[in-house]
Amino acid sequence: MFSRATRAITGIASSLSVTACSVFGSAAAPEPDYIVILSEPPFEVRDYGELVVAKTAMADGSRAAFSRLFNYISGANTGGSDIAMTAPVLNTDNSDGSKIAMTAPVLQSGEGGREMLFVLPDNMTLEAAPAPTDSAVTLDTIGPRRVAVVQYSGFMARNATAEETRLRDWMARKNLTAQGSADVAGYNPPWTLPPLRRNEVLIPIDAK
Repeated sequence: MFSRATRAITGIASSLSVTACSVFGSAAAPEPDYIVILSEPPFEVRDYGELVVAKTAMADGSRAAFSRLFNYISGANTGGSDIAMTAPVLNTDNSDGSKIAMTAPVLQSGEGGREMLFVLPDNMTLEAAPAPTDSAVTLDTIGPRRVAVVQYSGFMARNATAEETRLRDWMARKNLTAQGSADVAGYNPPWTLPPLRRNEVLIPIDAK
């Protein structure tokens, strides 16, 4: 739904772009494409296309959820696929046990209970993605949508509530109507210095 980015939490998004990032915040992992409809930094309105995701519940905490999803892209799947911790990962054909490319962000969802999601490469369909071998991990899609976004640095979860309030205030000024719960996305691994982290709150809005 945009020019290379994606969905995050309280509704699909505790995004920590896991591969190929340094403590200084550089991220080489590819992100889903999106179209920017309106830009007033740090706010944007974006259109995303359909996203294919691997997801798991966070009932036992974010660390355990992250581990299950990371295990999935690291080989806990019917293709036995591995993902390199550097970017880019070029081979995304998993029918013969090849690698799955890691994308950013990792998503954490608050819809129907908190879930964490990894967005799979743009060219991987739901039918083509290798099935998880862990029953706690499932594959799904996020349909095309338009979202209002605010970008911020620092700690993703700690600052998310304040940033959501700021985003909703901006939406009210722009007469944008929310069409779902907020998502939070993180684009850097946990070891990235907080001031250099890229986080986002995303709220689905009426596309009219």
